[in-house]
Amino acid sequence: MAFDVATLTWDDVRFLEALQRAGRVNAAARAERVSVSTFYRRIAELEKHTGQPCLVRSAHEGALTEFGQSLAQVGSRMRSGLVEVFGALRERETTLEGEVSLTTVEALLPFVEPALVKLTQQQPGLHVVLHLGDRGPSVRRREVDVALAVMKRAPEGCLGRRLVALESGVFATRAALQRPRRWVLRSLNEADSPESAWEREHAKGALAVRAPFHALVSLCAAGAGLALLPSLLAQRHALVEVPEFRASAAHLTRPVWCLTHTGLKRSPRVVALSAALASVFGVRGS
Repeated sequence: MAFDVATLTWDDVRFLEALQRAGRVNAAARAERVSVSTFYRRIAELEKHTGQPCLVRSAHEGALTEFGQSLAQVGSRMRSGLVEVFGALRERETTLEGEVSLTTVEALLPFVEPALVKLTQQQPGLHVVLHLGDRGPSVRRREVDVALAVMKRAPEGCLGRRLVALESGVFATRAALQRPRRWVLRSLNEADSPESAWEREHAKGALAVRAPFHALVSLCAAGAGLALLPSLLAQRHALVEVPEFRASAAHLTRPVWCLTHTGLKRSPRVVALSAALASVFGVRGS
């Protein structure tokens, strides 16, 4: 029996669209809030329904067949249409209740956490959905309400507010500075970052720990060794700067922007979240 295209729904193609967007099954499953096994099962059901393979079984994880890519593109257009419709509804909202979404990178998570705690305590009718990673959803395409991003300038099509120029330096506890110098460095999967390049050139001496950024701060604050950190984070932990590295780390200063879609600039939820994020950096007002 031939496949009836009229029976194809968003729920059928959204997993292929998510896979095409995320690049890997694990990341796509997280984005869709299902297990990996459920993710594969849903695609298998679609393949049975259409009679066509959507995944290249012998290739690397996440490879789509030509048919799978075509359906993923259909899913992308469907997602864009749904986002546009619901985005228009968001523009007319007046209540400070419900869901508001935020995307940011791991390095900014220590700034985001206190903002979200304060916001949700002050606004119990509001809940936040946080996306964490370098390839998060897009503010410009209305896939997420707010982005806290490190970039030179706000991208076209977004409403941006520059919050701070985030400076970096080398810090340690006073106790760690009394011992032979050891370093707490970034994970190797961050090797392409400017901070990792700085570490390779300047972090001479014994290695104490190599860890993802979210563990870097706490390890340094616990006295594990010296670490290259954003100065604002180091100040929160009463860490001591090592002045000899100040000049070499000066070029690592990064502007931090709070971004949203222009159509959401008056949304009470977006205004509240943006203000909470700005307050963490000492920025007040609109």
